[in-house]
Amino acid sequence: MIVGCDFAPSGPWPYTSLQMFLTSEQQIEIGRWAVLATHLNGAVDSGKHDHIDTTVVLKHVNDGDVFEFLGTELGKDVEYALAKLTDVHRHKLLHHWRTMAEAYETYQFHVRRSGLALLVAYLLHLIAVRHAQIPK
Repeated sequence: MIVGCDFAPSGPWPYTSLQMFLTSEQQIEIGRWAVLATHLNGAVDSGKHDHIDTTVVLKHVNDGDVFEFLGTELGKDVEYALAKLTDVHRHKLLHHWRTMAEAYETYQFHVRRSGLALLVAYLLHLIAVRHAQIPK
């Protein structure tokens, strides 16, 4: 059984042996990451923001103003998702993004051009890491 994951299938391996213990705060945080990823993905798909490349996004991540930048540049495309993030969530997410920007090359996330796609990839990576099972 997967604790804290309503949509997970039940049944035989691998699901019965996989257990995750997420606090309610972690579950909320992951949910907000998923909402943001979905809205950013929609912004990428619209084609309206093709001018936002990885260099631009990485600059704003490093400068610490990425959320302000996204709000200004994307407007209503991400307004709802950004409003769901508390200051604490933004601070932690910025820390995660800065760490990934320093530790990885963009191509390691299969992104070479779109800065918004890079943020989606970062969010997916964070969700995957948060859901990783620690071997016994």
